[in-house]
Amino acid sequence: MMTARGGTADLNEMPVFQRGAFTVEPFTEECRLIWEQRQHVVFGISPGNSYFHVAQLTDLLGWLCGEFARVDVVIPDSALEHTYLALGYDPQRAAKKTRGEINALYNRVVRAWQSSGGPRETDGLHRMSDLISGDIYREKLAECEQALNEDSALWETCAEMSREVLAARGHDGPFTKEQIDRAMRYLLAELPFFVASSDIFDVPSSLNFYHRELPLAELIFSRKSLIEASPRQAYATIRPAQ
Repeated sequence: MMTARGGTADLNEMPVFQRGAFTVEPFTEECRLIWEQRQHVVFGISPGNSYFHVAQLTDLLGWLCGEFARVDVVIPDSALEHTYLALGYDPQRAAKKTRGEINALYNRVVRAWQSSGGPRETDGLHRMSDLISGDIYREKLAECEQALNEDSALWETCAEMSREVLAARGHDGPFTKEQIDRAMRYLLAELPFFVASSDIFDVPSSLNFYHRELPLAELIFSRKSLIEASPRQAYATIRPAQ
């Protein structure tokens, strides 16, 4: 089923596709073509986000396995530590808080996936720390870090998203430049998956997604950033159908 956003036809907007219990909104025509292949999807799960409760994870993981040939779930454990450091935690306490939160989230994903039939042989559940030593990831991370230093729009987008994350975790400001720089390391660690998960996971094409509009992804895939996504990389908004 295909519908236009807001029910109004607009040639500048991508259509929304309803697939069972979820809708898919590819960001560009190129993203749509990759989504239609359904070869691979990266499911990045944000710690501390109430959206990712067990029932939602169960439904979404079951749906993803029914749609895509391969599903790789990534939990940003090593990236989360930067958030706690930005909040003022000392390194030992930040590491402890990160371990506790990530272990709880990891176990929640395992329970949900088992409830929906379990991962297939081709699927994977990864802590980000298991992936960041790869040559492709490190190469793309360096490229993204350089772009962040040179692209003011990219920097401000990441900074604003980082402010929102810190505020959501109870920081009432004001924010120092050191706090924002540290908090932005979380987003920086995720960027290689936005632009090159097809290369990181060695698949013909790959789709990354989130359940709401994400300014960072929109900036990259609208080609308004120095960061360029691989031509085999796509992004979409995937959320429950109303």
